[in-house]
Amino acid sequence: MKRLLLVGAGHAHLEILRRLILEPLREVELTVVSVAPLHHYSGMVPGYLQGTYREEEIAVRVPELVERAGGRFVAGRAAGLEPGKRTVKLEGGVEVPYDLVSFGVGSNTAGIDDPRVAGEAQRIKPLERVVSLRRRLTGLARDGGGSVPVVVVGGGAAGVEVALATAAVLERAGREHRITIVDSGERILAGYRDRFRERAREILEDRGLEVRTGKKVAAVHTGEVETEDGARVPSRLTVWLTGAVACPLFQGSALPHDERGFLLTDDALRSIADPNVFAAGDCGTLASRPETPKAGVYAVREGPVLWESLKAAVRGSEPPRYEPQRGFLSILNTGDGRALLDYKGIVSHSRWAWRLKDRIDRRFMARYKKLAR
Repeated sequence: MKRLLLVGAGHAHLEILRRLILEPLREVELTVVSVAPLHHYSGMVPGYLQGTYREEEIAVRVPELVERAGGRFVAGRAAGLEPGKRTVKLEGGVEVPYDLVSFGVGSNTAGIDDPRVAGEAQRIKPLERVVSLRRRLTGLARDGGGSVPVVVVGGGAAGVEVALATAAVLERAGREHRITIVDSGERILAGYRDRFRERAREILEDRGLEVRTGKKVAAVHTGEVETEDGARVPSRLTVWLTGAVACPLFQGSALPHDERGFLLTDDALRSIADPNVFAAGDCGTLASRPETPKAGVYAVREGPVLWESLKAAVRGSEPPRYEPQRGFLSILNTGDGRALLDYKGIVSHSRWAWRLKDRIDRRFMARYKKLAR
């Protein structure tokens, strides 16, 4: 028997659990470690924030999937990896042994642990924190009168969607808002096409949201956000959604990682230094293609490759090679019953784009939810 340990319940690991249910590996003894029993699907989080979805529609119960896959679920957070001993240490000191271990722990949010920020900023990772964020939003919408100032730090796709979802909640409650997106870069939605980015700026402007680029946040105080140039932006709620950085999990392992701390993997999603250690999604960086974005769409595509790679490791066969897709469909929920779509040069802000996004997201969740019953 091979002791297979899955650390984290990210997109790729959901697919591994699904495959184990449908195609059991009799040679494997499965353990899954996750910080929470629910996996919240990132693609539907903005819709949940604005009230389109209930929590049970955007979440999968991981222990039920693990049980159906014939495994053992352990609630906990991985704190360290010791490849020499083949153990993963959890917070609290418990050590979990493995023969093969795969990490799907995602990423952390850059700057959120800075003491000048952590006390007042609302973080969203791990994604179960989205429940408390929604509670705060609905509370602001009901609380008194006047305009509600909100700051979203980070102008990536998540920041834009959360800012627009926040506007939707406040507008539906009849509240005026002053929502500001602050980003240290020179433009929002870096990495997207110019037409898509310009259309997003127009949508934000039409909804009354302000965008401040080239502004690095120095501190988050009660009631305001301070930028490094001394400007102060009023805020009753500050949501921190900056870029991805690695969890400190791999730093003491002696396994190679990139400059941001993400585990370096080969094209079979294995550590370049240890074929018994795998990583998928944000927590790994392909050594052959380090520029691959940290985005959920890549983790989803990596799931089937990780499955074949793990099977190859169990059975001693040739592993597959993962080839990141060159482009992908981008759809941002704009919080008004429409979505902004970009695919192969086509940019559309429309209701049909929202219906397409909703259909894709519901279909993705159904693959796993129907197995967790």
